[in-house]
Amino acid sequence: MSDDRLRVPHEYRVATTRVGGLAFTVLLLSFGAMLPIWKDKEFAPSSKLIGSLLVVGFCLLVIVGVLRAGTLVTAQGITVRGMVRRRRLPWAAITHFAKAPNPNAHGRGAPAFLTYAFRADGRKVHLPYVDDKHVLVDREVERLNALLAERRGDAG
Repeated sequence: MSDDRLRVPHEYRVATTRVGGLAFTVLLLSFGAMLPIWKDKEFAPSSKLIGSLLVVGFCLLVIVGVLRAGTLVTAQGITVRGMVRRRRLPWAAITHFAKAPNPNAHGRGAPAFLTYAFRADGRKVHLPYVDDKHVLVDREVERLNALLAERRGDAG
């Protein structure tokens, strides 16, 4: 089944259809948080403006961070982009990929399983959007491990 192989480069990202809902929710919550401050006569207009700009700036930071985050699979290895930092893992530094239960999957909407890249030093690195809300986790873990074996020269 050559069509089941993972082609590189391949990127795992949030579905664009989910970003609109997230943006609406974040902005609605921030508006709700700012409403009491706007209505309070004790705060100066400049304080209200500064507070509003800070809240809107934080909301934009969260939305941009979600759009930026992802997992990129290339010929050189895996690049994990979080909201703030970026990690590059060359194929030689990865021993295997595996799924694990999400310890924070308490509510509806959270993925039940997450995927990790296990490094040679024993530490694991979470791969954003390689979870059961975005992909078929078992299939992707199998595909990633097959690609790892191919890149490291373990498979013929």
